[in-house]
Amino acid sequence: MPKKRRSNGRNKPPGARGHVKRVFCESSGAMVPKDKAVKRFIVRNIVESAAIRDLQESCVYDSYALPKLYRK
Repeated sequence: MPKKRRSNGRNKPPGARGHVKRVFCESSGAMVPKDKAVKRFIVRNIVESAAIRDLQESCVYDSYALPKLYRK
């Protein structure tokens, strides 16, 4: 059977690791090897966009910046 990729789809130098820890995939719920997982850094507002204006109008402070959610 032909081999699709030289690295078997994993991000590792040749001969470097035998086993790596598994990480939890947030979209499918599967446990994927850490070097095979596609890394994404997500930066989102804690409050959804529909409620941001309501919060800013009812806020006591004039220039209050809403905190963001950082997830890797």
